[in-house]
Amino acid sequence: MDGDNKSAKPKPAVEKAAEQTGVVVSDDALLFDDSPEKEQRAELAAAIATLKGDLEAQTKTRDALLAKSSLTMEQARQLTDEHIDHLHRYNDIKDAGQMLFGKLAELKDKTVKEIYKDYNVDIED
Repeated sequence: MDGDNKSAKPKPAVEKAAEQTGVVVSDDALLFDDSPEKEQRAELAAAIATLKGDLEAQTKTRDALLAKSSLTMEQARQLTDEHIDHLHRYNDIKDAGQMLFGKLAELKDKTVKEIYKDYNVDIED
């Protein structure tokens, strides 16, 4: 019986990974290839299949979060980009402030820590 799958042998991991990843590997290449690359190809195909599964799971999680937030993908990207821009600006301003405190400490022959204390600025700020 052609349609009977009961007699079919389970597919090796390499073949499953090849099916999942779309990587085409001929049966002859798998059967007669004793090279070390065969094992590497099998590991890579399995890794690709795992990564594709992870990507699908992360995509589903992302889509569920977007659905909860009522944001479109474009709006979420724009919000993220704006947040990153704000972080860059904050870091640039903080760096400039630290340089000024350093120069002031140098001019007053004090440590930066003392300058922070003089201006009631927390050293962690």
